[in-house]
Amino acid sequence: MSINNSRIVQCLIDLGMSERESKVYLALLNKHYATAADLQKLSGIPQNKVYEIIGGLVRQGYCLERKVGRKRTFEIIDPEITLKSSFEKLEERLRESKNIKSKINDLYSTIGELTEPLEYIEVLHGNDIIHAHYCRLVNSVKKEFLGFGRGPYACDTGKKVAEQDNEIIGVLKRGGSVKWVYELKVPQDNWILRDLEQMPVYGAGIRIAETLPLKMMVFDRETLLVAEEEPLSDTGELTMSIIKQRTVVNAFIALFSFFWDNSLDLHDWMKANKLSFAELV
Repeated sequence: MSINNSRIVQCLIDLGMSERESKVYLALLNKHYATAADLQKLSGIPQNKVYEIIGGLVRQGYCLERKVGRKRTFEIIDPEITLKSSFEKLEERLRESKNIKSKINDLYSTIGELTEPLEYIEVLHGNDIIHAHYCRLVNSVKKEFLGFGRGPYACDTGKKVAEQDNEIIGVLKRGGSVKWVYELKVPQDNWILRDLEQMPVYGAGIRIAETLPLKMMVFDRETLLVAEEEPLSDTGELTMSIIKQRTVVNAFIALFSFFWDNSLDLHDWMKANKLSFAELV
């Protein structure tokens, strides 16, 4: 496959196709009319998979199937029509990314030179330790708890999930405010969705963002718990840091506010993605 074709395939993947769908679609785009055998030769995809993939492309409206006797051929539909909405969505994502980049740069420029000491940083290693500190911090919340939720998670057992839920519900029962923004992948994060269903009932605000820059929590606008980007390589467990540096905490609060304002309410997100709590497995 040429460099230019590789770039087109990557572009099609960015538009939502799988890698195999992209290669078969590009093969048909080059031929306009083709049999499954033609597409197999051009794309390099096994022929038994080509039938499955081209059938999916037909159902999605990217091409037509024609039958003459026992012979089946496939015809590309004008990409100007079929890919228009996908490109519009990609352009919208690019605009949002530029807005986020600008916001992050603004946050960085407002921090300026740190004037407070950074001794207030405590590094936590391992899911059990992180879970224990997290529960203690949530238990201490008097007014407000903010969080970005994204995998991987330290609550890796049903018992830990229940303990964390109980601490959050405790904040709400004390009259505190709880707001979470989550980045979710379906179906692997269905267990989180099932757990989140009850939270709005208690008064928690739950929203879903397409992507989040990191995992973090802010407790009473005084303490920040933030995760390292990658788990520990030897164990796969998390590393997080507790930071009590007011300027840094304020910057993360501003970042939270931006994503909160640009995310969907949990139930609106469920409707948009045609999901139902009753059907989650």
